[in-house]
Amino acid sequence: MAKPKILQILSMYHEAGEHILQQGAELMVTHNDDEEHLCELVRDVEGIVLRAPARITPRIIDAAPRLKVISGAGVGLDNIDVHYASIKRIPVLHAPAVNSVSTAEHTVMLLLALSKSLLPFHAEMSRGNYHSRMIYSSMEVQGKRVGLVGFGRIAKEVAKRLRFGFDMKVTAWVRSDDPLKHRQAAEELEVELTTDLDQLFAQSDFVSVHIPLNSFTRGSINRHHFSRMKKGAFLINTARGGVIDQEALLEALQTGLIAGAGLDVFESEPPPSDLKLLQLPNVIVTPHVGGTTRESNYRMATTVAEQVLAVLAGSKPLYIGNPEVLEP
Repeated sequence: MAKPKILQILSMYHEAGEHILQQGAELMVTHNDDEEHLCELVRDVEGIVLRAPARITPRIIDAAPRLKVISGAGVGLDNIDVHYASIKRIPVLHAPAVNSVSTAEHTVMLLLALSKSLLPFHAEMSRGNYHSRMIYSSMEVQGKRVGLVGFGRIAKEVAKRLRFGFDMKVTAWVRSDDPLKHRQAAEELEVELTTDLDQLFAQSDFVSVHIPLNSFTRGSINRHHFSRMKKGAFLINTARGGVIDQEALLEALQTGLIAGAGLDVFESEPPPSDLKLLQLPNVIVTPHVGGTTRESNYRMATTVAEQVLAVLAGSKPLYIGNPEVLEP
């Protein structure tokens, strides 16, 4: 029996995933994510696995008449046209549960680095300025309030670490139709739930963003919210850059409206080298690596590979972004 054909676009997060695909399929790998090039390669493939910044567009889907499954190589699905894939009844897979701990740890790291003025102290000490200890100050996080925008898997892991590890107060914003859904987890984690986003921004010493990027959330955190933050408050984003109005954030940081930010994600990735946010002294930036530890990379790659092969063999996947396509 012939093996199914799978196209892998860019590298997976760990070589173990590619090895699994090679064992169960005829695997073709390309590092060229140009749309025209991909339209040529997908003509006879049954599965596609891709990693951002590669994108799957309607045109690529239409060029693949035998396509049965698409999978991101990790968690997010904003680089795949899930709506169009659903119209074509093609399952779109991902691995949303595998990097929750890694991303939560990265979020906590950014929060601590901001509160302890880590980068200014390091920069000054690197120049031999020991007296910088008299210039900059740091703050305790115990007793401070962190506001979580969203209360999904990653936010819950963040809450656990900050509430029980650092004795912080934790509030999580959820949509108005979601409080009952999250009540048990909130009680277990000693988290206060709110549906008032303005209040969360106004009361928090740290605001940490944990919502997906879609047509409803793009640019949804903006000047309106920054204007309500405490002057000494910090913003952390390890979700998706596009959910924040980047120009509004830049303005809030430059004018001292908020104290600083820790950013792992950006509106455009990779961000332009002249992006002003990258140059600000009160901003800590990392290159979208919050969820890509050695451990989570292995889990992501193997989970994705096993799911794709399972779907091609006629089984149901564990994690699917458009479950409605599996309904009769």
